[in-house]
Amino acid sequence: MKKTPEVAPPILAETSPDRPVNCEVALESAFAALVATSIGQGWTPEETAETLHKLAMEHLEQLKAITA
Repeated sequence: MKKTPEVAPPILAETSPDRPVNCEVALESAFAALVATSIGQGWTPEETAETLHKLAMEHLEQLKAITA
């Protein structure tokens, strides 16, 4: 079984304007592995991208609802 790539912890303070980029870099390899796994299982790249986008947007909406 393949090991899921690790996600590095933040190296910048929450107030840093570069923190989103730091998060992006930390998640890149895990995201790429998830995409590759999905495509390897037979889902198209488009289905994979659209579904990941939908899941991310739903997650963001849930977070906004919690903090509202």
